[in-house]
Amino acid sequence: EKDRSQTMSATANKTPIILAASGTATAAADTYDRIEARCRQAFPGHPIHWAYSSRAIRRRIHARTGEAPPTPANRLDHLYASGGRNAVVQSLHLICGIEFHHLVWEAARRPMEIQLGLPLLSTPEDFESLLDWIAAVQPSGSHEALVLVGHGTEHPAWMTYALLAQMITARFGRRIVVGQVKGDPSPAVVGERLLAAGCRRVTLRPLMVVAGAHFMADIAGEQAGSWQTQLSQRGLAVTSVAEGLGAHPALIDIFMRHIAAAMKSRPLDLD
Repeated sequence: EKDRSQTMSATANKTPIILAASGTATAAADTYDRIEARCRQAFPGHPIHWAYSSRAIRRRIHARTGEAPPTPANRLDHLYASGGRNAVVQSLHLICGIEFHHLVWEAARRPMEIQLGLPLLSTPEDFESLLDWIAAVQPSGSHEALVLVGHGTEHPAWMTYALLAQMITARFGRRIVVGQVKGDPSPAVVGERLLAAGCRRVTLRPLMVVAGAHFMADIAGEQAGSWQTQLSQRGLAVTSVAEGLGAHPALIDIFMRHIAAAMKSRPLDLD
C-alpha cells in the first residue's frame, strides 16, 4: 500500500484533511487515487492524509507488505504529535454505520478541533445524486434489470438500504433492486422478483465505494453462494460491472460537498 499522505511542510497554514476509508487490498485501490485527485483539486494546499478503518484489510496489507496502514487514530495521534491542533476527518464509508461511529469516537477522544465529514449517503441531496447516477447507468431494455449490492450492516443504519430501495422503486420501478451481502433481500428472492417482473438479463453493480474483495468474491465470484452464480442458476443472464461508486465523478463530489460542509461546521464535541 503506497503512502498517500502529503507532507505538512509547505501547507502548515491549511487544515489537514484525513480521508478515512475502510480500505482495500485489491486493484480497486485506484478508486482512492481518483478521490484524492478530486480532493486536491477542490481543496488546494490542504495536506491530505489517508487512514483505513477495516482491521481485516489492514491485516491483509500487513501480511503482504510488512507494513500496517495507519488507522484514523494513528493519523490523528501523529498530527497532534507533529503540532497539529485541527483537522477535517472525511468518512469515505457508504453509510453512517459501525465504522463511521468508531470514527466519531476516535475523533472525539483527541484534544484537537476536529470537524467530521459525513459518509456518502447522509443527506437528501446525497440520495438524489445517487438516484441521478442510477438513471445514467440503468439498462435501457424492458427485459433488463440492475441490481445494486451493498455490504449490509447490523447497525441501526441498515435502514439506509431500506430507504434507498424505496426511493429507487418509486422513481424507477421494479427493474432496479438493492441487495446486501449481509442482509435481505437474498439473491434467491431478488431473482424471483426479477423473473416475475419479466426480466431476463441482469447487470450487477456494487453499492460500495470500491469494488474490492466483497465484490470479487461475494457478488461477481464464481462460487456457489455468489450473487452472480445464484441469479444465473435461476435462468437470468448476468453481467457484472467492477466499478465502485467512488469511480464516478458525480458521486466523488458528494464527498467533496461533505468536506466543504465540515470545514464550515463547529469542531466535534460530545461533552
